[in-house]
Amino acid sequence: MSAATELSARAVHAAMKVLHRLPAGQGLAFSEVWERVQEVDPGLKREWEETFPDIATTARTKLRYDSINLGKAGWLCKAGRKWRLTGPGRQAFTAYEGDREALLSRALERYGYWSAERVAFNQAADVLDVLFDSHQWVVTAELAEAVGLKEEPLRSWIQAALVRGWHLALGQDGEVPEQLELAEGEYDEWRALLKESRVYDAAASESRAVRAGLNRRLPKEQLFEMVAGQGITTGESERPRHAWLIRGVDLAGVPLIRSVWRDKSVCTLSVDRLPALESETDPKGIREVIDTYCADLSASRRNEIAVSIHIFLSRMEGGDVIVTTDGDSVYLGEFAEGAATYVSTGDGTVLQRPVKWVNVDTPLTVDDLPRHLTGPLGNPSAGLLELSDSIADLEVLLDEDPSRTPSGSVADAELPDATQELAEKLTMPDPEWLQECVEVLRDRPQLILYGPSGTGKTYTALALARHLTGDRQANIRLVQFHPSYSYEDFFEGFRPRAFPSAKQEGEKGMAGSLSGRDRSSGGPVDTRPDIVFELVSGPLKALAEDAERSKGETFVLVIDEINRGHLAKVFGELYFLLEYRAEHVHLLYGSDEGRRFRLPPNLVIIGTMNTSDRSISFMDAAMRRRFSFMELHPARKPVRYLLRDWLEKRKLPLDAAILLDALNTRIERARLDDRDFRIGPSYFMRPAVHTHSRGLDRVWRYQILPLLTELHWGDDVDVEAEYGLDVLRQETSLAAGTGHGAVRADSPAGAPTAAPGATE
Repeated sequence: MSAATELSARAVHAAMKVLHRLPAGQGLAFSEVWERVQEVDPGLKREWEETFPDIATTARTKLRYDSINLGKAGWLCKAGRKWRLTGPGRQAFTAYEGDREALLSRALERYGYWSAERVAFNQAADVLDVLFDSHQWVVTAELAEAVGLKEEPLRSWIQAALVRGWHLALGQDGEVPEQLELAEGEYDEWRALLKESRVYDAAASESRAVRAGLNRRLPKEQLFEMVAGQGITTGESERPRHAWLIRGVDLAGVPLIRSVWRDKSVCTLSVDRLPALESETDPKGIREVIDTYCADLSASRRNEIAVSIHIFLSRMEGGDVIVTTDGDSVYLGEFAEGAATYVSTGDGTVLQRPVKWVNVDTPLTVDDLPRHLTGPLGNPSAGLLELSDSIADLEVLLDEDPSRTPSGSVADAELPDATQELAEKLTMPDPEWLQECVEVLRDRPQLILYGPSGTGKTYTALALARHLTGDRQANIRLVQFHPSYSYEDFFEGFRPRAFPSAKQEGEKGMAGSLSGRDRSSGGPVDTRPDIVFELVSGPLKALAEDAERSKGETFVLVIDEINRGHLAKVFGELYFLLEYRAEHVHLLYGSDEGRRFRLPPNLVIIGTMNTSDRSISFMDAAMRRRFSFMELHPARKPVRYLLRDWLEKRKLPLDAAILLDALNTRIERARLDDRDFRIGPSYFMRPAVHTHSRGLDRVWRYQILPLLTELHWGDDVDVEAEYGLDVLRQETSLAAGTGHGAVRADSPAGAPTAAPGATE
């Protein structure tokens, strides 16, 4: 079991223990539950922070997400912003009290059943909704059979979800199911609801035997007809629920949530200086009004005001979630039904909407929020922003059943261990070195593979990327740096785009018929397109946005030749984010729109660096501090015996491995102070080099010797005479086409070995 699962199990167990201690049917607000959880398990919060210092979810927030599993399991009911255990929840805790991991595992198993059969559960809820209006009840076992579910999970889920009409799912004789093990107060609540629904059978009921009249039971045949499609509506709204961040201050700069918004249950937007606008006014019309009445403001500020007014007038609707902040305090609410109205206040004219604030007495803090929400909420200068992509997370914070899967309920991506299969793909005897790369990336998700030419850095980086992402090609990007590569290429920048000009579009037919000449004057028609500049995301930003949306997956950016770019220029403000993945920054071109940007922790960066490239300077200290470095060098494992092993597996002559060792020995003698000019084996790890009669000669003449010419530039050395293939063949006693070798010191007797002089 992973550390995250173990700590989650402790939190869930502690929370259920807190609630189990309460009298049956009673509950606590989540803030009280969390306080008592820390009393039950004092080390939980500290151990979570020590184990996952950079994880996107805090222990407190993770418990909120795990409560979803408990709710779908039918164990936890969250109503009226109170958490309480259901009867099945109390039974489950008693059964698994001594085994925290088994308790969580069982909850996840039941959540999985709900998730797989979600449509059927919703169909059962629709049936109960219809029965609520028709004043009838249904046998739970028959309802389960009709929608294709097991009876016990459905019965428990109905009690936890409290769907409309939940009390109308009863036993065979109309009795409240004894399997729920209700407390006295819960029986009384059920009795009151059956009376309200006009199905209660007073004569057949007692203090702990609450029954509905058999004459109000929905016959099984009608039930199956109803489920088949008669009388059932999904109840789903055509418009999905939205969420909005809005802030407001009075003339003294004091947040309005402290006064007007809180006292009057509203939120407001200042529209002083502007005439009244209809809700149907389109954005262009609003902007024209603002341009007229607020001409003294900058164009960007006028546009911001226009967007905010359009949202407040036309896009916000009843049921949408509203978020506002006061320093580190976060307040949540829900828009009530009703259109925006104009109201005159001491601060001028404002647009006003009714709001049901739900936590004005117990505000959340920024630490309670999922990490991705701290970007926009932690930016005090952000105005009205849409947060609908986080609606599921906000619904959890509201203690509601989320309409989508919350981001934090998905386990954060974990890098998989290196495998023997991966090692074999890279012709390595074991995955030890690759596992070290994985461990380094777990500690800091930026790694550079460095070494001389031909050591397989890029090949290894891509193989590692495929392994880390589960071979999801869409989760991998490859870029190559060069001296003119810029921030605009790498992250985001303006790109020119051609589109037809107004004249070109309006006179397209005429221009075509006149072959580029004006019909009236005989002059040429201007068919040149207009040019506009668009802000386009580069590979890093695009991949980061994908990673932010899919937190349970790993994404890898491979940067080939990373040291050939001007790194400070290419990374810009992202330098900071490489070291502090949990933090947010404002972007250079403002494309974050006040939300701010971060590099998600499930985005891994692997760079490659050729240490023999002297055309540019080494990486600066600031960047070196932000990356870990793993060397691939011909004289060290795992590269040292790579070529020999590759040849042996393919039953090819060992000439190339012996000659390469002899070559690197000569290079070492010539330049003892520079180990980075040795040659790697990848030049020879192509079948054509060994199957063609002149394959080895061609590689040597056209790839190896030119590299060595640079090594001896200005040294007056005859490279051919010093490192030529014939010279090395004579030195190693190898004739063209032979395949014999010596014995490797660390190999069994009789196995081929490297030439003398190769060093670790």
